[in-house]
Amino acid sequence: MKTTNPQHRLLALLSIPAFLFLVIPTAIVVPVALNDSRYITFPPEGISFAAVAGFFADRAWTSALTASLQSAAIAVVIGVLLGATAAIGLHGRKFPGQPAVVGLILAPMIVPTVVLALAFYQFFISIGMVGSIVPIGLAHAVIATPYVYLTTRASLAGLNPALVRSAQSLGAGPLSVLRHVYLPIILPGLISGALFAFSVSIDETVMSLFMQSPGATTLPVKMFTDIQFNLTPKIAVSSALLVSVATIGLLLQVLFVLKRRSSTRMLPLAVSAQT
Repeated sequence: MKTTNPQHRLLALLSIPAFLFLVIPTAIVVPVALNDSRYITFPPEGISFAAVAGFFADRAWTSALTASLQSAAIAVVIGVLLGATAAIGLHGRKFPGQPAVVGLILAPMIVPTVVLALAFYQFFISIGMVGSIVPIGLAHAVIATPYVYLTTRASLAGLNPALVRSAQSLGAGPLSVLRHVYLPIILPGLISGALFAFSVSIDETVMSLFMQSPGATTLPVKMFTDIQFNLTPKIAVSSALLVSVATIGLLLQVLFVLKRRSSTRMLPLAVSAQT
């Protein structure tokens, strides 16, 4: 009979308060979004979907949501391409200056966001790109790339570089090596990195605030301005949407990992059955 280690029980008990401390403040936005009031109040005076309907009926809020999704899409596509390419290119290779290259890739995670925002603003305004959603997405891609790089590099930790050399010696081209050797290994890292990139982009406020325009205002910027001048339950609705998107992304990632583990465990059984 399997027994539970007392230390594991103690750790589980200690993790419950930390879990509640992190989850409860985030979950509060859901009942606030369904509050039957013209103002943000807690506890709710009643349950109503008027604020939700008002959010999707308000063109300013739906435009901000669309802008956030567009910038997040740009950030995910570019971040995944750059982060995965960097991880694959540096995998199993040692050369002078490699730590500096890795540090350059991870620099957006270390440099203060306001410094990056000011630098991007000066750059994009010098080339006349401020005023659309494209520069916001490009700026978000820069801060999203390190997350994709780290998750992809973690997936590549279990790949023996000799397998790549063996595939190349057998005549496999770069695309074949990428498809049949690298992609099956890095797919979980790519999905995790894409989810991180999406979360970072859709939640980013400082960079979007610097590069906003009347036609390119993201959801966090809209929330920030309305908190100052127009405090309504629509802000709670937008917060609940962000929380819901992050939760759904996390659940999808967990389901993918569980499915992949299940298929990996069944593979030896299938092989033994065939033999």
